[in-house]
Amino acid sequence: MATSSYAQLEARCTLDDALNTPNAIGRNAWARKCGYLSQAAETFYNSEGEYRVFQNACNTYPNVPPGSTCTQKAPVQESAACVQNLVILGTCMAGCYTPTQEVAFEGSLVGIEAAYSQGASTVSALTQDSTKEALFFQEQPIRSFVAGETRESILLLEALDGRHLEVTAEHPMVNWLGDVVKAHTLMAGDLLLGDDGNLIELTSVSQFQYQGLVWNVKPLSKNKMENILNASGFLSGSVRFQNEWAEESHRLATRDTLDVGGL
Repeated sequence: MATSSYAQLEARCTLDDALNTPNAIGRNAWARKCGYLSQAAETFYNSEGEYRVFQNACNTYPNVPPGSTCTQKAPVQESAACVQNLVILGTCMAGCYTPTQEVAFEGSLVGIEAAYSQGASTVSALTQDSTKEALFFQEQPIRSFVAGETRESILLLEALDGRHLEVTAEHPMVNWLGDVVKAHTLMAGDLLLGDDGNLIELTSVSQFQYQGLVWNVKPLSKNKMENILNASGFLSGSVRFQNEWAEESHRLATRDTLDVGGL
């Protein structure tokens, strides 16, 4: 892909066609209906959290930033009318942290949007041999950063020890048992697992309305343990747990009994 095409794709993914997961699924359904995507590709993209984007169309048209090449609207509902003569550009990934939330890169907590801007190429993730009692981190190559425009309620998780995190409702968190659970299932008094192995007691789970970009990161590895990240001191799943692993359960093993079946 030429440099100009890369620049266009980056603009689509982060500026004028950044979608959340429901809209990404809607875009793929529309693209399949209108002949821009095969059924097999739609299934694959949905499982990977990706969606089709175009050189000359985006969802925010006509309210696009200066320099945008969008000249038409690319819908995000399957029922929308087809638009002819669109030029396929590539795919973006749907985004679940607000931009300033910190994730560990090279062992240090950095705002996720800032890490993207700084060109971070690896993210700190659990090792395959980690257990609930013995957590070890190593750097994993990043396949992609994920950003999506959203307008929804964001959950603010606040803990007794002062840790706090802003995430979308479907964001994967690791509870005290080592189970990966969705953020919207949590309530005050629940215990989560921290990056230091200590239990984190939630004192408050509140909501606030948010409009803007939400972010996540996708490690190259498809090993589930290597997709558990450190987000502001909480153990948290990568975007893979919201996409291809959304219907699966996963628990961190205890002691030396790590089960890697099905990874």
